Amino acid sequence: MRYFVTGATGFIGSRLVERLLKREGAVVYFLIRSHKLGSVDALRARWGVGEDRAIAIVGDLTEPDLGLPRADRGRLRGKIDHFFHLAAVYDLAASAEAQERANVQGTLYAVQLAEELGVGCFHLVSSIAAAGLYEGVFREDMFDEAENLEHPYFRTKHESERIVRTQCKRPWRIYRPGIVVGDSHTGEMDKIDGPYYFFKPIQKLRRLLPTWMPAIGVEGGRLNLVPVDFVTAALDYIAHQPGLDGHCFHLTDAHPRRVGDLLNIFARAGHAPEFAVRLNARMFGFIPHSLRHGVAGLKPVRRIGEQMMKDLGLPAGILQFVNYPTRFDNREAARALAGSGIEVPPIESYAWKLWDYWERHLDPELFVDRSLKGAVEGKVVMITGSGQGIGKATALKVGAAGAAVLLVDREAERLAETKQEIEQAGGKAVAYVCDLTDFEHVDAMVARALAEHEVVDILVNNAGRSIRRSIEHSFDRFHDFERLMKLNYFGALRLTLGLLPAMQRKKRGHVVNISSIGVLTNAPRFSAYVASKAAMDAFARCAASEFADDGIAFTTVNMPLVRTAMSAPTTLYEHTPMLAPEEAAELVAKAIIERPERVATRLGIVGEVLHALAPKAAHIIMNAAYRMYPESGAAVGHPQARVEPTPEQTAFAELTRGFHF
Repeated sequence: MRYFVTGATGFIGSRLVERLLKREGAVVYFLIRSHKLGSVDALRARWGVGEDRAIAIVGDLTEPDLGLPRADRGRLRGKIDHFFHLAAVYDLAASAEAQERANVQGTLYAVQLAEELGVGCFHLVSSIAAAGLYEGVFREDMFDEAENLEHPYFRTKHESERIVRTQCKRPWRIYRPGIVVGDSHTGEMDKIDGPYYFFKPIQKLRRLLPTWMPAIGVEGGRLNLVPVDFVTAALDYIAHQPGLDGHCFHLTDAHPRRVGDLLNIFARAGHAPEFAVRLNARMFGFIPHSLRHGVAGLKPVRRIGEQMMKDLGLPAGILQFVNYPTRFDNREAARALAGSGIEVPPIESYAWKLWDYWERHLDPELFVDRSLKGAVEGKVVMITGSGQGIGKATALKVGAAGAAVLLVDREAERLAETKQEIEQAGGKAVAYVCDLTDFEHVDAMVARALAEHEVVDILVNNAGRSIRRSIEHSFDRFHDFERLMKLNYFGALRLTLGLLPAMQRKKRGHVVNISSIGVLTNAPRFSAYVASKAAMDAFARCAASEFADDGIAFTTVNMPLVRTAMSAPTTLYEHTPMLAPEEAAELVAKAIIERPERVATRLGIVGEVLHALAPKAAHIIMNAAYRMYPESGAAVGHPQARVEPTPEQTAFAELTRGFHF
C-alpha cells in the first residue's frame, strides 16, 4: 500500500503514519514544509523506518497542488492508494484568516491534487466542530443540518467537508473525531487544548484548599473526549475496510460526560478538591442575547472578564462552549469497528495519565522563568527591617539573585552587617539608616533613594513590631495600639506613598507587604498587631484597584509564626513550631516572583474561610485556644517569668502550626 499524508508532523498525523507503516510493504509519502525538513530524521526514528518507506515531499498546504513541483506530481501519479488529509488549524484561538487559508483553501487544494494523482480513496479527517453548535443529536449522515456556525473554527471545518462532498471526484471517506486528548496509555499530548484549559484552575484550587474541602464549580453540556490512540486506531482500521466509500464516521465516545463530571474526574486525578456544588451555566440563558452582548462590550466589564480569564489561565471565549449542546450518534463508526476491539476507554481509567503528563510537560509554569534571579536581576529592591530576621534573610536572597538591594533599618550596626554579607557574596547593597516612625526621616530617605536610583522597582514592607497582650490587659495601654499602628501601618504607608509616583511614571512596580496569618485567623491576644497589619492589607487591596492599569502590583504575605527577635520575648514560643527566617524569605521570594495578590499558608486560608462561612464556630475555636494558653510574663508585669507549655498546649500548637496564640 502507498499512502500520501498531510499533517504527518502533527499530533494525530504522526501517530497515524506510525500505524500505517506497520502494514507490510507500506510506503508513506508525507507533506512537509521546507523549514521543517530538519525534523524528518527524528520522525523516521520515531516511526522506525528509513527514507525508503517514509518519503518527505516538500510543499505547502496553502498553495495550489499543495505546492508540489510538477516532477513530484508526475512520479506520484497513479501510485497512491490512500490520501489522508489531516493538515489543518485546530486552534480555537487562531485568526479567522488563518483558519480559512488552512482549513478551507487547503482542503480544496488537497482534493484537486488527489484528483490529479488519481488516488484510490481520499480520507478527510474533519471534526465534530463541523456540526457547529447543533441543538440535539447529530448523526453521521447529517451535514446541511449543522447550525450556529458563527465561530470561524466551526465554519471552516464545515466548509472543508462541503468541498469533499461536492467537489471530490475520487472515492472519499470523512471522519469526525471528538475532542482529542492525550494517549490513554502514556498521557502524551502536544498542546493545551479542550479540557486541558481547565487543568490550571484545578491546580490552583489544589494549592489553595485541602483536598477534603468541597468547592463550587460549573455544570454544562456533555463534552465528547477521545484519546488520540483510539482515533488513530479507528482511522487506520476503517480506512482499510471495503465498501465504506461516501460515508462519514463519528470517532466519538458513545457515553460523553457532562462538564461538571469531567471537572471532578480531573480534580481527583490532580488531587484537588472536588466540586460538590455546581452552578449550571444555562441559568443565565433567560438573559436576552442582545443584553448579554451589550454588557459584555462595556470596557470595565471586558477588562474584568479578561483579567479573570487570565488569572484562571483560560483563553478568551472558552466559556461559551461550557454549554455544548450537541450529542453525536456514532452507529456507522461502531458498525465499521465491530469485532476489531477498538473502542473508547472510560475517561476514569486514564485521566490521571493525562494530568500527570500535563503537569510534567505542558504546564505553562514550566516554561516561565520562575527563578528569583529572573524576577530581580538588575532591579532595585528596597527591604525595610533588613538588619535582622525575615528582612535580612530576604535581603541576602535578593542580593544573591542579582538585585541592587536598598537596606533600610533603624540600627546602623545591623545594616552594616547585612550589607557586608551581601557584598562578600558578590552582590550590591546600599544601607539607609531610617526610623520609619519618624516621617521626616522617611521622606528624606525616599528623596535620597530616588535621587540615587530613579525608581525602586520592588518595595518589601517588612519592618514591624508586635505585642502579645490580651485586650483585658490593655484597657490602660492605648499607647500599645498607637505605636504598633505608627510603625506597621503609618510608617509603611508613608514609605509606599513616597515611592509610588516614580513607579507610576515608569509604569512598573511591586509592593510586597509582610502581614500576618493573624489577619486571616483573627488571632486572640494580638488585636493591636493584627489591626495594624489589617490596615496595610486593606490599603493594598484598594491601591491594587487604582494602579491595575499602571503595571504596579501589590502582594500581601500573611506570614505564619517565624522565629525572630520579635517572637523571642514570648518564652512559650520556644516550644512552638515556627518557620526559620530563611523559610520565611522563601515566601517573600515567591511573592516577588509570582506577584500574586496574596501569599498564605493553607492553614491560614482555612482559618479565613472558616471565619467567613461559620464565624460563630470560628470564635468558639479561637476562644478555646485563647483560654488554653496563658498570658506572657511581660503582659502581666513580670517580664522575667518563664511559661512552660503543657502537653495539651504543645499538641494544639502542632495541629495549628504557624498560628499566633
